[in-house]
Amino acid sequence: MAKIITGIENYDNKRNKVTLDYGEVTFLLYKKESAALGIRQGEEIPEEKYLGIRNDILLKRAEKKALYYMKSSDRTESEIRKKLKEGLYPEDIAEDAIVWLKSHGFVDDERYAEDYISGLSGRHSRREIEAKLYKKGLRGEEVKELLKEKVTDEDEYAACESILHKKYPSGVPAGEKQKAYGFLIRKGFSYDAAEHALKRCSHDR
Repeated sequence: MAKIITGIENYDNKRNKVTLDYGEVTFLLYKKESAALGIRQGEEIPEEKYLGIRNDILLKRAEKKALYYMKSSDRTESEIRKKLKEGLYPEDIAEDAIVWLKSHGFVDDERYAEDYISGLSGRHSRREIEAKLYKKGLRGEEVKELLKEKVTDEDEYAACESILHKKYPSGVPAGEKQKAYGFLIRKGFSYDAAEHALKRCSHDR
C-alpha cells in the first residue's frame, strides 16, 4: 500500500525528518538521499519504493548504529531499543535490527545478566544488583532466579562486610552502630547480613 508524505522537516544540517501518513511512520533521511529519492511533501511513496527505503537504507543503518553502540561494551535489548528510538528509527525497524543482532550472537540478555551479576557479586547486595539490572531493562522471574543462583548468601555476607569495612576501615565505633546499620540496609542488604557485618567490624567485638 502506498504511503503519503505528510511532513518533511529540517532535523539538522545533514538530515530531514520525514513523516508518512500523518505520523504513522517517522524516520530520518540524509538530505542528499531525500533529493535523490524524490521525497516531496504531499506526494505518495509506492509500497515497493518505501520497502526499498526501509530495508536497504533504514534497516541497514539501524544495524550499523546498534553495532557501533555496542563497540565499547555489551548492551541489553532494552538499551539498544532506547538508542534506536532516540535515532528516530521506527519500532518495526528496531525490532528487525535486534532480531538480526540476536541471530548473529551480538545480543543475549541472559548472557549479559550472568556476566553482569558475576562482575558485581561479592561487592554489591543482591537487591542493589537487581536494581541496576532493572535500569538496564532486565527484570522478571528469570532475573530473580539468576540472582539467587549466582549471588549466594556467602557472597551477600562478604559484600556487606567489605562495604562496611571500606566505610569504617578502623572498625565501627559504638556510637556509630545504628548509623552504620541504616547505611547497610539502604544498600539493600538483609538485616541478618547487616548484623553479621557489624559484629565483624565493630570496635568492641
